[in-house]
Amino acid sequence: MKNVLVFRTNINTDERLHRAACRLCKLRTICRWSVDLEDCDCVLRIEAEALTEAEVIRLLTRAGLDCAALT
Repeated sequence: MKNVLVFRTNINTDERLHRAACRLCKLRTICRWSVDLEDCDCVLRIEAEALTEAEVIRLLTRAGLDCAALT
């Protein structure tokens, strides 16, 4: 079963998007992900199996990005 995880981020430049992509593409549990660069919260949406919000936040924080779960 796929989970949909949604986050507020600071992924608002090509460089930050590339940093996020390098990390997210390594996770085999992610089926699909996207960042809404038009939204003021730069919303990251992830469809994945067996992935938690905490894991995503930790991964992106280690990459120097801001990431917080949206509920």
